[in-house]
Amino acid sequence: MKMLTRNSNIFYLESLKERLEANGIPTVIQGTETARMIIPRFLLEPTLWVYLDGQLEDALKLIDDPDHEVTTGIDIADFYTKQPSEDDLRAEVTHTIGNIFAIVLFVALVVFVLTKIF
Repeated sequence: MKMLTRNSNIFYLESLKERLEANGIPTVIQGTETARMIIPRFLLEPTLWVYLDGQLEDALKLIDDPDHEVTTGIDIADFYTKQPSEDDLRAEVTHTIGNIFAIVLFVALVVFVLTKIF
């Protein structure tokens, strides 16, 4: 993923996202969470990212010129269909945390046993 632009106006970023995706360039807006109220705004200003690095140049040209003809466009619906769902991502994170916990517990048990033996 490559960042295209940052802007405090979320509506502007959403309009760019719509333009890009209408031309076959999947994008994501990040940095819209409420943490911005606590952390200085310039650190977490919303940003627009292009998913596929090879589309960066086309995306930047399309942002500057709405009439730019995109040469790297893809089928947006197909792209998003192939992405893992939020439930899949949560399950993967939970599984990874469980594995780390099990390994830490095993190492702690081995250390405990070894300290009792020696």
